[in-house]
Amino acid sequence: MAEHLPNAMTDDPAAIRDLVIQMTKAAEREGIDRVEITEEVDSVFEVIFDAMQHREGGRAEGEESDKMAEAALDLLAGRLARETGIAHEQAEELIKQIGTDWDALLREAHFLKARHRL
Repeated sequence: MAEHLPNAMTDDPAAIRDLVIQMTKAAEREGIDRVEITEEVDSVFEVIFDAMQHREGGRAEGEESDKMAEAALDLLAGRLARETGIAHEQAEELIKQIGTDWDALLREAHFLKARHRL
């Protein structure tokens, strides 16, 4: 997300709303349904607002940061599991090992699934 945030910090609701719209459109282009996002994140607006406020200092702190990271991992693992047919737990493990590079995750998930068929 940080790569796509504007360089200026803002708490302007209109600017943040525009970023929410851009994020939603980008998610749709990637095949991520809006419902899927709202199941994992209570408010996209709040997530972007928080990212704007903590861009220089990194991520949110403590329990809030852990919840956001867990939600992001769960969302990505769910998508990987659905698209490749591997178990959600396997998807989480791949993400922890490989990172969030989608092409690498797909490649490894398909390899893992094929290996388990043998």
